[in-house]
Amino acid sequence: MQAHIDSDIGAGARTRMSESSGGSAADIIAGFDAILPEQERVLEQAAQNVKLGLERDSEIYRRFTQLQFFILTVDFDMRVMLRALLADPQNRLTAEKFLALTLEEAEESAGRMVNAVSKAMRSLPNDTGAHLFDIAKFDEAVRAFKQAMSEMRDDKEFNKTLRLIRNTISGHIVGDDVGVQNSAIWVLTRQGVPRDIDGVLRSQIVSYAIATLKALTEFARGLQGTLRT
Repeated sequence: MQAHIDSDIGAGARTRMSESSGGSAADIIAGFDAILPEQERVLEQAAQNVKLGLERDSEIYRRFTQLQFFILTVDFDMRVMLRALLADPQNRLTAEKFLALTLEEAEESAGRMVNAVSKAMRSLPNDTGAHLFDIAKFDEAVRAFKQAMSEMRDDKEFNKTLRLIRNTISGHIVGDDVGVQNSAIWVLTRQGVPRDIDGVLRSQIVSYAIATLKALTEFARGLQGTLRT
C-alpha cells in the first residue's frame, strides 16, 4: 500500500499557526523557546505524580496521573518537532513522519486512557482517591477534547495513511508484510516537497499537528481543573 500524504493543503496550516502565534516563523520559534523550558518542568512534575500514583492504593489517582502525563508528553513532543521543522525545514523527511506517529498516539491512545479513567471514577466510589476529582468537570474536559479532535478523527483517508506511516515507516521501518517498501516510498514522495517555511506550513501533517497541539493544551488545562481544591 502506498504511503503518500498530500504535501500541499493550501493556507489552512498557515492560518492556524499564525492565529496561534500572531507572527512570523521567527516569532513562532521564539514562542516555543519561551515556553518549552516551563513545559518540560510541568512534564517532570507529571512524571513525579505518576510515580506517586504507583505508590498509592488509589486506582483512580493512578490512572488519572498516567493520562495527564501522557497528554503532557504528546504536547511537549509535538512542540519540539514543530519547532525543529520551522527552525530547519530540511528536517521534513524525518520530523514529519514522527509527527505522524505522535498524531496517531494522540488520537488512539488518548481515547483508551480517557476511558480507563472514566470507568474507574464511575465504578470505584470507595476508592481512596475518589474525593480528589470532579467527575462532571472531567466529562466536560473530555467532551471539549473530542470536539477539538473531531476534524482529524473524521478524516478517514488521513487516518488510514497515518496508521500506515506508524506501522511501516515511523514505528517500524521494516513492515511485517511489506518490508522496507513503504519507508522507501515515503522518502521518494518527499523528494518533491519544498524545504522551506511555506512548504512546512502547507503540510497536512503539520496542519493537523497544530490543531492537535491546541486541543492537547486545552485538555491539559481541563484535566487540571478536574482536581478538587
